[in-house]
Amino acid sequence: MTVARPAAERAATPGNGATRRPGRIATVSPGWWVVLGALLVTTGLWAVGRAGMADDGPLWPWRGPGMLVAAWAITLLAVILLATARSRMIEPMFGGLDRAVRLHRRLGPIAVSLIVAHVAFYIPPTIQMGASIGDLVVPFWSPDARTFDAIVLYALLAWTALAYTRRLRYEGWLSLHGFMGPIFLGASAHSLLEGSTILAFEPLRFWMWLLVLVGMASWAYRVVFHRWLAPRFRYKVERVEPRSGDTIDLVLRPRDRRMIYEPGTFVFIRRPGDAATGGELHPFSISSSPAERNLRLSVRMLGDFTRSLASLPAGEPIEVFGPFGSFTPHRYAGYRRLVCLGAGIGITPFLGMLRFEMTNDDFRRIWLWYVVRDAENAPYDAEIRDGVLKADSWIDYDLWITPDRGRLTAAQVMAAVHPLDDYAVMLCGRPEFVGDMVRQFLAAGLPRERLIWEDFRFN
Repeated sequence: MTVARPAAERAATPGNGATRRPGRIATVSPGWWVVLGALLVTTGLWAVGRAGMADDGPLWPWRGPGMLVAAWAITLLAVILLATARSRMIEPMFGGLDRAVRLHRRLGPIAVSLIVAHVAFYIPPTIQMGASIGDLVVPFWSPDARTFDAIVLYALLAWTALAYTRRLRYEGWLSLHGFMGPIFLGASAHSLLEGSTILAFEPLRFWMWLLVLVGMASWAYRVVFHRWLAPRFRYKVERVEPRSGDTIDLVLRPRDRRMIYEPGTFVFIRRPGDAATGGELHPFSISSSPAERNLRLSVRMLGDFTRSLASLPAGEPIEVFGPFGSFTPHRYAGYRRLVCLGAGIGITPFLGMLRFEMTNDDFRRIWLWYVVRDAENAPYDAEIRDGVLKADSWIDYDLWITPDRGRLTAAQVMAAVHPLDDYAVMLCGRPEFVGDMVRQFLAAGLPRERLIWEDFRFN
């Protein structure tokens, strides 16, 4: 079913007259430029430092690469900790917290692989010297064993295996990050205290210590000080509104000052009086408008914490941290035509955008698809239909029930928008849905810079 604004409500249709070309959306996440810049500095300083050193033994083909990949690993680990600091000051460096989290998921295995490669590069020289490989990789193997280094290596491997398993619950994944700081410090100590190039070349030594300080400060901010230093707003439960069998709206009222946010962003919340969760922070998209006093979070009940929200009494204190994220039309104002695809609970950020469209007096041409398994799993259908008729923009809305109409494809979306082609696509939903649609749009010829997505996965 499709709902569109009546033509009589607008004197002019979108696309009439001259149109302004939108600014380009970065095709590469800003975080990758941070990674590239940090690696270039590390590599350049290491190369200059080695060039000015006296010969301290055979450098190639093993020792040199071994030392360099160790420096790269420390660099990447520092960037990972910086990316996940949950700081609004740092977030723009990575293009939003959701992008920062995606970057950290990709960098983690790379950093660990570099550390493993560092150990592997030192195996041939160890054998050539007549020593035992066990001294490198087995704790307490002999009086000459690198016991501390081996323990740190296995701790890092175990941490990575646990952090990247899909069976780990969010609470367990969250607690793992408390161990990352000490592991990073232990891994860095080996290079900082024993790396010949780092010890001999002061600019490199300063840079590597700076990376360690940045990484440890980021870890401490998130794990130790975040709940006291991060932007925090005191709210209380106004009401809990059941939407479907597994979805609720948590409506919060400010106890003093209210949070200012952009439509489409998200927050972390905690229940300060809940001993069961230990005050852990949980992320949720905002589905209310910035123009509203109350803050509404649409929640799909999947775990113990989200299920507990359904029984919260009115007046229960809630601490709100944020806002975070760059999944908002405000960041892409140059695009006056937007195609929005929300699958399941992924419709949440678009609800806030739609409610804001009722008051923002900023005309845009918008197509909105709400993709669900069945009508019972479309609790926001009626709200969207009502909002479409009240919005200041021209909106086409389509409730897409997959069993009835098949899986929505990029080709079908582009055919519905045709002949207009000057638009950006915003996607939110399960990672599988978002990834599949992104691949389809790219294969259909849509430029990557016009694709904006949020998979909203933090573990």
